[in-house]
Amino acid sequence: MTRIGKAESDIWIKASSNMDALVVACVAAVAAAGLYALTPRLPAAPAAPKLHASVELPAPAKPAPRARSSKLKPQFYPWKAPEAYVPVLPESAAVTPVPGNQKAMLTRLETPWSDPVFRPANYEVSNSHYGCNWRSENVEPTSSGALLAIHRVKKGSQPCTAAEMQSPGNYSYGRYEVIMRPARGSGTVSSFFTYTGAYFGDPHDEIDIEFLGKDTTKVHFNYFRKGKTGADEVFDLPFDAAEADRLYAFEWTPEGITWFVEGVPYYKTPAQDARLPVAPGRIYMNAWAGEDWIDSWTGPKTYKSGTGAHYSCVSFVPMGETGPSCGDTYVPPVTLSP
Repeated sequence: MTRIGKAESDIWIKASSNMDALVVACVAAVAAAGLYALTPRLPAAPAAPKLHASVELPAPAKPAPRARSSKLKPQFYPWKAPEAYVPVLPESAAVTPVPGNQKAMLTRLETPWSDPVFRPANYEVSNSHYGCNWRSENVEPTSSGALLAIHRVKKGSQPCTAAEMQSPGNYSYGRYEVIMRPARGSGTVSSFFTYTGAYFGDPHDEIDIEFLGKDTTKVHFNYFRKGKTGADEVFDLPFDAAEADRLYAFEWTPEGITWFVEGVPYYKTPAQDARLPVAPGRIYMNAWAGEDWIDSWTGPKTYKSGTGAHYSCVSFVPMGETGPSCGDTYVPPVTLSP
């Protein structure tokens, strides 16, 4: 083995030390570069623009003003425009009906249990939208007509009893008038209408004036041909119908039906409507509460027992004829608007 002199040994040691330092430096540089490459960096903020004193920044644009919703004031007539309606039945509306009672009639219901035109109903109700049994004792005489009352009962096949009156004979084209005051109370319905159907061996034809006790500031007009409803409508009234007896009417002709409130025409069926009824029907008036499955229409049954609809006159004048009518002596009551 060759010995190394001291001078040579110093040179080796120094060279070796310098080499070690260089290696360490290279490793540190590589690590630093890797660390820098892996470190996420935010983009540099843009330099602020240099402005001259004579240059003015444009004012920021103001946002467009928000459109305000305009609430239309309620109209006083007509209350509600009829919606577009396209008849779907193929039959022509101008069909000659089976002749009905063509004599004019008028009754003021002074003795409702023995009225010359109408008879109180008295029977059990099942498999129907009616939720009460009809009871003749619920037709209560008053000083100016008849109250058709609705009473809650604890025992019976139905939770309430109601009242209905109907004409034994059928009536056809003409003007129908009634002076009435509907029942007040959610869940109740008060009606004046013509009807015939399967029970009488006829198709279901019907013309309605209806009030819901949950909101007696509205009146409902409806009609049926062979069980198919027509272009029914709901109208706002300028009064609360449950406050006083008022005059309502409809005129039925082969061309259409027009409904009236206190002598003012409110609604007419669409022209050439194939769903116009043609079969003569009995005249009905009733006050009732429905089954639970129609509460979405009538409202929940929160009415007070004993509420009812009052009727003080009913008349019919055949089309093209003359005769006495309820409107001949009618004087509108003075009441405040709702």
